[in-house]
Amino acid sequence: MRYAQVVSAGHSEIVEAADTPPGAGEVRVRTLASGICSSEAPAWARHEGAPVRLGHELSGEIEAVGPGVYGWSAGDRVTGFASPAFADVVNTPAAALLPVPANVPAVAALGEPLACVVEALSRCPIASGQRIAVVGLGFMGLIAVQAAAEAGPVRLVGVDPLPHVRDLALALGAGEVCTPEEAAGLAGGFDVVVEFTGKAAGLKLAGDLVTRHGTLCVAGYHHDGPRELDVELWYRGVTIVNGFSGERRRTMAALREGLRLMADRRLTLEPLITHTVSLDDVDRGFGYLADRPAGFVKCVVSTD
Repeated sequence: MRYAQVVSAGHSEIVEAADTPPGAGEVRVRTLASGICSSEAPAWARHEGAPVRLGHELSGEIEAVGPGVYGWSAGDRVTGFASPAFADVVNTPAAALLPVPANVPAVAALGEPLACVVEALSRCPIASGQRIAVVGLGFMGLIAVQAAAEAGPVRLVGVDPLPHVRDLALALGAGEVCTPEEAAGLAGGFDVVVEFTGKAAGLKLAGDLVTRHGTLCVAGYHHDGPRELDVELWYRGVTIVNGFSGERRRTMAALREGLRLMADRRLTLEPLITHTVSLDDVDRGFGYLADRPAGFVKCVVSTD
């Protein structure tokens, strides 16, 4: 097997090692694609110390099954939860995987982020006829637009400063899009606001958009410093929801629902995969994530 490991800040190396057979309850998956996630960018860009392996957005094909694994066979396409996934093969618990629908290409079958988004929206009281805003139209936000559209909102607005992702949001189900500056004029106009910016300014804007007794879902990756929420949200009776869950039972249920939407052609990641790199070029992929070249949404490490 071959795998990538970060050995210094912004620099990875490829290691060759013997294949390890899957253990009890595990399957060996040949990695077809693995998404590069912003949550791992700091570990790549600021790495110090012993080598570290990254990657957790797996799409692949089963090569072998371990003892006590039933219902899976070599050749089954799968996605789910596996780490580290920047490798050509990965051993992972079979219980952490689900089958990929036949209509979904491997490069777009990234189950982990799909599950995160569906789980976040499941925490919100989203229903037909509501006014919904998604603030931050990156990879996760554009998935959220599609999932929210399925609820039949009377108004669905996507907010982002970048024109190309606003255009994608319209194509994928948003009824309206606007810049953050334009959104400031919509304060108090939404029953549910889902925030995916991961930035203090985006979180502030998302809170401002929520109506009285509405819901603010914090789903962005906020790991670059403390955040403040205006006490005015309390006076407006706003319910603040944490969009994250580390409970596997919940995330597997969310993944199952997300894959159903994919199988029904109601949700797709295909137009969101804008850049691909090989395993040997994983550093270039992280560079895309950092530099955000024109048209960028998501980079995937492809070994297919």
